[in-house]
Amino acid sequence: MARLLDWPVGLGIRARRPLSGPRSKGASGRQESIGGRYQSVASAFGYWKYEIVLPVARGRLYRRIEGLVTGLHGGANAVRVAWPVPDGLTFKEAGTAVTTTQERRGMPWQNGKPWSNGKNWKVSPPTVAVAAPSPFDATVIQLAPQFWGHSLGPGDEIGFVPFHFGKYMITQDKGDGIYRIWPPLRKDITTSDLATLEPTLAMTLDNESGSDLSRNVDVGEETTLTLSEVFDYDVRTYFTD
Repeated sequence: MARLLDWPVGLGIRARRPLSGPRSKGASGRQESIGGRYQSVASAFGYWKYEIVLPVARGRLYRRIEGLVTGLHGGANAVRVAWPVPDGLTFKEAGTAVTTTQERRGMPWQNGKPWSNGKNWKVSPPTVAVAAPSPFDATVIQLAPQFWGHSLGPGDEIGFVPFHFGKYMITQDKGDGIYRIWPPLRKDITTSDLATLEPTLAMTLDNESGSDLSRNVDVGEETTLTLSEVFDYDVRTYFTD
């Protein structure tokens, strides 16, 4: 069986560039009907594929990058990717009060103490309840009127928890917390699930040439990975070792 790896702690993503998104089958041309109207017979499909650039690194962090590339085995294994959303909703837009200091430094436990390593909890935006169930492959979802549940617009990205691999972009706000998304749901969602502004994907290297890893005398250069989405049901079937 293939393995599902964890993303190295402390390793950020410097840049990302989409290489594949919505594609249309049979959309190379339009067909003219008997009445002289043009018809589109395309149906959207596809998956997320990105070029990911990792930062210049040395020492421990560079070792973790090399370990990640080696562990992915040219596409045989997958890795959890907590998707970076640098242009996502601010905490204010998400409907919660978080100070700039709390966002930058995190928050301690209720007793005012940090973790044993001296670090605070990372502040995260609130989750929102799913208002109505939607089946696998659905392209319309409905969220509850909590926090940011009725405040999304085209271009916003969400995911679902718990145990859900997938990143979805809002393509239409239909009102009352009802949204059209792309791609279609990779898994059923129910009213027991929660929507999150911090989606998680499972991704694999495209092939053995899907990584560009280089180390000079002084430092490890920027590393470029070509990663493709693994569907939720495939993760649970094949990446269980």
